[in-house]
Amino acid sequence: MKYFISILFATVLIQQSIISQIQFLKQPYDYGLISSSNQYVDVPVKNTSDKKVFIFRSDVDKRFQIHYSSKTILPDSIVYVRIQFTPTKKGNFTEEIPIHFSCYEEPKSIKITGYAEEIPSSSIACPSFSQENINNEIAFDFQVKVIDRQTRAPIEKATVLMIKNGVIAQELTTNNNGIRKKNVDLGFYYFVASKEGYNSEEFPKYINRKNNFVLFELDRNEEPIAIVSEPEETVIENTEPDESHLDEEEIELVIDSEIIEEEEIPIVIDTPVETLEPLKEEKYPNLPSTIYRPNNIVFLIDVSASMKYTGKLDLLKASMIEMTNLLRDIDNITIVTYASNTLVEMETTSADNKDSIISKIEGLEAKGMTAGGKGLKLAYTKACESYIASGNNEIIMATDGDFNSGGENVYRLAKKYKSKGVKVSVLGIKNRQTHEANMKKLADNGGGNYLKIDTFEDAKKRLVEEVKASSKF
Repeated sequence: MKYFISILFATVLIQQSIISQIQFLKQPYDYGLISSSNQYVDVPVKNTSDKKVFIFRSDVDKRFQIHYSSKTILPDSIVYVRIQFTPTKKGNFTEEIPIHFSCYEEPKSIKITGYAEEIPSSSIACPSFSQENINNEIAFDFQVKVIDRQTRAPIEKATVLMIKNGVIAQELTTNNNGIRKKNVDLGFYYFVASKEGYNSEEFPKYINRKNNFVLFELDRNEEPIAIVSEPEETVIENTEPDESHLDEEEIELVIDSEIIEEEEIPIVIDTPVETLEPLKEEKYPNLPSTIYRPNNIVFLIDVSASMKYTGKLDLLKASMIEMTNLLRDIDNITIVTYASNTLVEMETTSADNKDSIISKIEGLEAKGMTAGGKGLKLAYTKACESYIASGNNEIIMATDGDFNSGGENVYRLAKKYKSKGVKVSVLGIKNRQTHEANMKKLADNGGGNYLKIDTFEDAKKRLVEEVKASSKF
């Protein structure tokens, strides 16, 4: 019996050793947005053992092309598995690629995710590691061009913003050919092109070496022609009161008011001028504490998959960062996220810690389903924990549409906490019009406002305006 237990224990140790032998250094691997061009990801695979490990094969269908930097993984070393994926339908995708290793009886899977905006018309051959001049750097030469949609003429001195995680990563200005070239990092950006006299254009796009050109076609902003009318003859009316119809009491009031207007009232200063205190410089001129109350803001953020690839999350991040930069050391921010689960992403933090707050905002990722009811309940709990008796206590729920309330009656919940001094406003991010009724109803029940963000310009001002209006004395 003892012999059997010893053998069993040794087998478990060997299995544990084998299980920890190979590591996929990051899971899942995000392709970002797939448009008309193919793209690939390089997955690092590490051998953590002191023995060689061999890659046998991968079990994939014709949508995948797989290359290996090496099929032999030396002890304590890394090789790369290059995976190119050609989707066959639009929308979000999650795929698992089984890889067979010599140290395992069963294959180990690499998970990839992304969003197919378009279905590529053809599959371009995935570059192998043995090809010459394969550039593994993330930076590459990128070009934008801005033209007039009607005349097709280039637009000089147009501004193109490349926004990543809510922050402007690049600001480009076009030359007299409407073009600007720049060495940039590959990745997913939210683009905004603008020029005075034109309507701006904006959209999200994934760019890399094979997809390194973006064209903007701007429409002229036709201002309405002002109609100049002949000036009307000014008639000066007699402004003296007609006392014929006034009773005695009204006459006395008119007379008294005239006396007050004409009488000069001397200004008396008891304190000598030299002892008056100088005006203190306002630390926060854009949100002075003499005009605006302290804020206790709880963000309730929808991080479901629908927020991920269409620029919604970038606009939300830009809006949150703009507001964070406005707030003061007397203001607090809490971040609660909801998707399949609810999570306190950031505990209550003073807005004086702007760098850490902005870093947390930039790191928000979208995935999963939508469970808004539980999220709202958790947000109210956090708002009450950090309640400011004389301040603006507000939950700002940011979402792109309807949410699953679960077992919670969110409207009743909003009314309940409104009576306790915590209101809720709803921030609609590129949401459909069909969702507005429920958003407005929740905001109305919670004593807050419904705000809509469709553009980068909206993102810069809507949330700032809301906080100013809510916190004003």
